[in-house]
Amino acid sequence: MVNIVQDFIPTGRRNRPGHKLTPQYITIHDTANSNAGADALAHAKYLKGDAAAKAPVSWHFTVDDKRVIQHLPLDEVGWHAGDGGNGPGNRTSIGIEICENSDGDRAMAEKNAAEVVAQLLKELGLSIDKVVQHNKWTGKNCPHILRGRSGGWENFLAQVKEFMQETKVSESEIDLRAENEHLVKLLNAATRENAELKAKLAEINKLSSL
Repeated sequence: MVNIVQDFIPTGRRNRPGHKLTPQYITIHDTANSNAGADALAHAKYLKGDAAAKAPVSWHFTVDDKRVIQHLPLDEVGWHAGDGGNGPGNRTSIGIEICENSDGDRAMAEKNAAEVVAQLLKELGLSIDKVVQHNKWTGKNCPHILRGRSGGWENFLAQVKEFMQETKVSESEIDLRAENEHLVKLLNAATRENAELKAKLAEINKLSSL
């Protein structure tokens, strides 16, 4: 399971408005920053800086090939969809940015993002059709890498589905182990009862022979 590190934007800043969010969608973005070193750590630093606060701009997660950083709580609005203060993209969706730094492994970053999305869908009780592109809200060509690659978006959603299936299998294995442990306890209890009955019968037979 991918590890999520929380590094929240400080409260009170313009890019952390604190508005209540009830997530209905998960919006996928590309960072549009291919510079070397423009990884999740760099974007976390940017979001806590003055430029992001002035814009204002913010989102919930940045994902690179090594880590996932969470910048906002899941129940707070972020300014990532570009559709205004009351736009449905900002007001109803969680924003996830996938890094595209030239010194990173983009395929691994997408895989990590797919795993995060699968976790969020399960946690929030959302279906796969609630995973959308930034393009949905404003028509912007974003996530431009996934959109520009043949089958890119479809393959990303397929990865999400695979992680969701793995989660279901893991949960089934946990349930099966719990059931097996319960059966073992019942068997042990029955074995003890059987031993006690045998001991009592032996005692009765001994008394009968006197």
